[in-house]
Amino acid sequence: MDSSPAASGAFSNNRQFLSWKKQKLNGYGAEYTNTPVNIADPFRIREDEYNHLVEQVQRRNFVLYRLNPEYSESPQAIMALCRQLGLVSTIGNPESGKNHISCITDRTQDPENFSRYIPYTTKPLNWHTDGYYYPENRKVRSFVMHCVNPAESGGENSLIDHEMLYIQMQEQAPDLIACLSLPDTLKIPENIDQGQTLRDAFEGPVYSLDENDHLYMRFTQRKHHIIWKQDPKVSQAIETLNALLSGPLLGKMTILLAKGEGILCNNIVHCRHAYTDSESKKVKRLLYRIRFNERIGMF
Repeated sequence: MDSSPAASGAFSNNRQFLSWKKQKLNGYGAEYTNTPVNIADPFRIREDEYNHLVEQVQRRNFVLYRLNPEYSESPQAIMALCRQLGLVSTIGNPESGKNHISCITDRTQDPENFSRYIPYTTKPLNWHTDGYYYPENRKVRSFVMHCVNPAESGGENSLIDHEMLYIQMQEQAPDLIACLSLPDTLKIPENIDQGQTLRDAFEGPVYSLDENDHLYMRFTQRKHHIIWKQDPKVSQAIETLNALLSGPLLGKMTILLAKGEGILCNNIVHCRHAYTDSESKKVKRLLYRIRFNERIGMF
């Protein structure tokens, strides 16, 4: 087996990694764009719309879209769009509603619908991937985040393709890649609320390859409810990841979704800035989020 630094990470050998890396970087070439794909009818997307969506996801693991205004507030329209991209197996959580659709809005002043989870506040969310705390049989491979109403100010999302982050990590600290691929790199304690176990404890790697050799990442900058392996190299690797996320990276971007716009992605690394909401309940910041077990367009 190849004993080069790259081979000690998620990839089985250096040749596999270099081939994958070349293809990945080509995806960020001259045709790379942040322009949202306009969707006329999310219940029946056109072939050209489908091709643009899937091509961008294949290049960088995410794509921005914009719906025709008449569909901008319809959760059914969002679900229909996702199904046409091969996303059918939704993954719920304690806060998600019908069809596992989570309504992300500030609930701190709503005593009847209060949530103890940070996404349902106006506070910032640090860098993370969705569902990093879920076991293999509930792995979040993709999600959609759709803006129904933007905040009065703030609430931007910063995004970075987790595969680009892996490449930067391998180039800067190849000797630490193996630490992030250990089966016990991170441990998530069980989630207990009012004496009820909502989720069992789980441990796993940061980086791994799935059954189709797609790179998967579990990560969060949260300091609570996560236990990192007590190993100096693991600590150094996490510090390196955090330093990379705070600096410039190819493909890293910050966006403010407008009404009717959204992000479709293969669970990339993302964060949310703090925001100020309107005092009017009718225009409170509201995003729909749906998580899926499938990757986008891979069927």
